[in-house]
Amino acid sequence: MKVNFANIVLIIVVMIIVLPFIWLFILSIKPEYLIVTNPLSSFSPTLENYIVLFDHFGFGIALQYSTVIALLTLAISLPIASLASYGLSRFPFTGIQWVFIFLMFCRTIVPAVLVLPLFQLINLLNLRDTVWGIVLGHLAWNLPFNILLLYSFLAEVPKTIEEAAWLDGASRWTTFWRIRFPLMAPSVGVAGLFTFGTSWGEFLFAASFSTTEVRTGPVQMSLMMGQYKVWWGALAASGIFWSIPVIIMSFLFSKYMTRGLKVYL
Repeated sequence: MKVNFANIVLIIVVMIIVLPFIWLFILSIKPEYLIVTNPLSSFSPTLENYIVLFDHFGFGIALQYSTVIALLTLAISLPIASLASYGLSRFPFTGIQWVFIFLMFCRTIVPAVLVLPLFQLINLLNLRDTVWGIVLGHLAWNLPFNILLLYSFLAEVPKTIEEAAWLDGASRWTTFWRIRFPLMAPSVGVAGLFTFGTSWGEFLFAASFSTTEVRTGPVQMSLMMGQYKVWWGALAASGIFWSIPVIIMSFLFSKYMTRGLKVYL
């Protein structure tokens, strides 16, 4: 019997990814005292840990804030990145290579380096403890990546379609939104999925730019690790609960993501 090593490697990779998630789900439905005393023992499933998320740690409000922040980041980032990448790909100028070097430099910076200057800027704009303050931080982190990603797609697309539209009397604005932007759907889907996932699970900016008024899910999760007690069951439940929206988004946009990745491979 011929052994397909590629399939074996694929199975191992899938197990490495899936098994921790399965173990996390098991812990999320296990009573708290069993997690601490004997995590491998048998048990009767319970939803107590999920109830604690909303009754004790205020995950209902955190869910609202995180959803608004992620959607605002998505709604602002994608149009700006699309227009910027289109301008860079269709209107080259002297020194454009320095723009790409700057964008790549911005993306390689560790987020912790951006906290202090962004914190001072947000304070100056009176946006501390607001949704818009956190959105500003997420935009600063996501925009360089989105511009580079969409530019790499547009650079491979010929201009003949746009030129045909211009001959028919369409303006550049009409050409972009009605012709070019729909063709960018695969790459926009990839950028949108990464943007939503990054904003949804981001902790550093959310914790630094807001202390009491606005708390996202990851910030609320940090409260489960106290000085004298760690809520292991609630942590496991929050991990499962917070992964669901990203998983749903991945399934919904999997078609666009697959098509978009083919462009770059």
